[in-house]
Amino acid sequence: MGWAAARVLAERGHEVTVYEQFEFGHKRGSSHGSTRIYRYSYPDARYVAMMKEAMGLWRELETEARVELLTRTGGLDTGPGALTDHVAALEAEGIEYEVVPVIEARKRWPSLTLAEDVLYQADGGFVRADLAWKAFADGASVAGAITERARVVSLAKGVATTDRTYDYDVTVVTAGAWARELLATRGIELATRPTRETVVFFKCAEVLPTLVDWGDPSVYALPDPEIGLKVGEHIAGPTTDPDEEGQVDADSVARLTAWVAERYRSVEPEPQHSETCIYTNTADQHFVLERSEDVVVGSACSGHGFKFAPLIGRLLADLAEG
Repeated sequence: MGWAAARVLAERGHEVTVYEQFEFGHKRGSSHGSTRIYRYSYPDARYVAMMKEAMGLWRELETEARVELLTRTGGLDTGPGALTDHVAALEAEGIEYEVVPVIEARKRWPSLTLAEDVLYQADGGFVRADLAWKAFADGASVAGAITERARVVSLAKGVATTDRTYDYDVTVVTAGAWARELLATRGIELATRPTRETVVFFKCAEVLPTLVDWGDPSVYALPDPEIGLKVGEHIAGPTTDPDEEGQVDADSVARLTAWVAERYRSVEPEPQHSETCIYTNTADQHFVLERSEDVVVGSACSGHGFKFAPLIGRLLADLAEG
């Protein structure tokens, strides 16, 4: 989100400095890895509308970066609310969809084991996250300074790193799980809870639609261009200290392996790789995009924000200018 905001501000003619506390492409936060889901299907029409805006901005970024970032696979939703709240939100924003009866769904997607009617939205797919952040960073770097391994430790009197303090007209904070502690140095309260989530990768020879199985917790699956299929639970991990090394949750791996074995016929139910990422969660899972004096807070996004990255970048840039 920080790279996305910096890119927009740089393109608008502002001098921008980006502080990255680790190295570029690190795996300590929330944006690493090869893929993320993008989808129109949401139980809230506000996010459907945001996806409509974000889609055009993704295409602009692809043209600018000369790289394909979005792969359209179609998306399936099952479980509570998929055929009611999601349908209502899609209809409210004029997005086409299908409710596919289970008998027909089994014929259309024989690799899946389906036990109920499903919601299908043809325009969903996955974002190449590893290529996307580089595209944002390249756009930001043409008109700004990029500083690696420079941790901002205080906003009390300017932007203070471990070495010195700088003065800026506006500071945009997109520090993820570190944002709450950092903003507190300026007296800004951010009610977030960072959790350590586990994702697991399985071999799969075909590219299947993305799948979200809504429940408690919800489970999602999407193609991975390197291994085959990426699977994870949504907000199921423990509260975490982001400065500690992440540990894969063996229980989550076991649950996801059982889910894959039950849901897929064409996927080898033997985990090939597991890793962690951090969610920075608000109580209602909504985003925090606001300004307090000369500080803009960009605390996306409860584990579901990556798909909106170019739009959030623009919104944060608007707040910085306002």
